[in-house]
Amino acid sequence: MSTINDVAKRAGVAISTVSNMINGTKYVSPETTARIIAAIDELGYEADPIARNMKSARSNMIGVIITNFSRVFFGRLLRECRAMATARGYHLMCIDANDEFELEQQYVKTMRKNRFDAIILDTVAGPDGADYFKQLKLMASGGKKTAVISIERDLTAYGIDSVEADNYNGARAATRHLIECGCRNLLRITGPQNFWAAENRVRGFQDALAAGRAQGQIVCGDFSPQIGYDAVMRAVKGRLVFDGVFAANDQMAVGALNALRDAGVRVPDDVRVIGFDDSFVASLVSPALSSIHVPAELIGRYAMELALSRIEDFSQPSRLRSVAAELAVRGSTNPDAAVEPGLCSW
Repeated sequence: MSTINDVAKRAGVAISTVSNMINGTKYVSPETTARIIAAIDELGYEADPIARNMKSARSNMIGVIITNFSRVFFGRLLRECRAMATARGYHLMCIDANDEFELEQQYVKTMRKNRFDAIILDTVAGPDGADYFKQLKLMASGGKKTAVISIERDLTAYGIDSVEADNYNGARAATRHLIECGCRNLLRITGPQNFWAAENRVRGFQDALAAGRAQGQIVCGDFSPQIGYDAVMRAVKGRLVFDGVFAANDQMAVGALNALRDAGVRVPDDVRVIGFDDSFVASLVSPALSSIHVPAELIGRYAMELALSRIEDFSQPSRLRSVAAELAVRGSTNPDAAVEPGLCSW
């Protein structure tokens, strides 16, 4: 059976460095971390059985690290997390990583150092984040274990419990709906690059385009209303031919609606618009915004259930909880759609 000393020798570092990396007690450079993780994989190292079975006192703290608080989607998710945490006697700390991977890493290390029982994480790590994900998994070993739950990204291949919406099929449904409404030239405003959810929505869009024999143009966005406005205004001024807009979230879709209004383009007569998430902003615009309904509160509930379950038993295999994403048709794509009383769910 390999020991921590064997790992240190294989990685060419001190034993204390291996310990710091596993337990998150001190900063370890990405290059050194990669060497240590590679050594752990090669040797099949597991934490010492005695240390692994130590019953460290719980902090009753659960952290939630969100990509960006400016996205209204997260409001319902965080409220559900807080309600469940409070009911179980836990304190919840919610932090905004501002879409910065380095900042996210700092927050993860700080929570680990302060002995948080679990971290619910909406990571912004790119496609080369394998070593980082392996390091997150290692946080569930050692004396004081910290559970990591991924939201909006499936990390079960790395042994990390995950919750994700069905972004791919949601995007296919949105695109297919526009095509069924008669649209043949679609403008797609995406979310930030390297975002797992945004990438799956792009795939769904492209596959639905191919199946529907429609044309599409993709514009990169950042989930903000301003980007939605700017993208559509550039398309109008550049005389781009399009009769449908699919924005990767409702906030960009609202920006698109405002741009079309300012340009004198009628919705849905000339251009149909659909968003994603079905947040409360969908009912604050006129015409009301068609969208893909994602039950954010259910994602929050599943994430908390996984976190609380993992805190109780770290021996379980990793689990994936999926949430359906369904079409909600309103006036921005269908002029005959029934007007809903009140507001969409906050």
